[in-house]
Amino acid sequence: MSEYTKALDQEGWSKHADLHLLEKVVNAVETDHVSRWTEELAVICPTGKSLLEVGCGTGQTSLWMAKQGRQVTALDYTNSSTKLVREAASRLKLDQIRVVCCDAKKELPFKEKEFDFIYQAGLLEHFESREQVNLLQNWAKYGKYMVSMIPNASSVAYRVGKEIMEGNHTWEYGLEIPRHSLQQEFALAGITVEREYSIGSSFAQNFLPKDHYLRQMIAQLLEDGFDLDEMMQGYLLVTIGKCGS
Repeated sequence: MSEYTKALDQEGWSKHADLHLLEKVVNAVETDHVSRWTEELAVICPTGKSLLEVGCGTGQTSLWMAKQGRQVTALDYTNSSTKLVREAASRLKLDQIRVVCCDAKKELPFKEKEFDFIYQAGLLEHFESREQVNLLQNWAKYGKYMVSMIPNASSVAYRVGKEIMEGNHTWEYGLEIPRHSLQQEFALAGITVEREYSIGSSFAQNFLPKDHYLRQMIAQLLEDGFDLDEMMQGYLLVTIGKCGS
């Protein structure tokens, strides 16, 4: 079996979010040097609203959103992640952020419709379609709006770069299934899609070798002013929907 046909286990994910990243995470939040998807979430989720991040990883997004005035709960199923986020929150004096260690595949310890927004990035792509529906259906009970960001199957740069890394055994994320759309999964989970689009066409270049001709071409197109996000070449597919009543 290929090493990329199976999702990482808890130990595998722990390597991507533990205390060795503390200084990096704290510095990013302090200097507002955050990811493109974190900035997009700030546009989607207004100041003062409540937010649950499912699968928070390093916690950079949750921490920055809390710093920017959102009421944030960060959830992850690895102890290494939640320890990292708690320590970073302490360093950043973000006492208002709530950190929960919990398996997102099970019932969550929250009230119905407790959150204005439920958000995930970097989680759903590690599950098949039927499992995605089950997860979305479970999470939707706790929020008013669902925001998903997963790798975009229409992004040529990401797809080519991922295949190159898998071929030379440098891919670090196990099974990862990009999607052209999540509208069907949202609908089956009882979530009404309001918008779906892509972001991060510039970031998508990072998956390619620095001297790769496709990376050079994309950089030139961006420099020439082409909106590659609008052409669905962004690294991430963003799906926003309203959860059922």
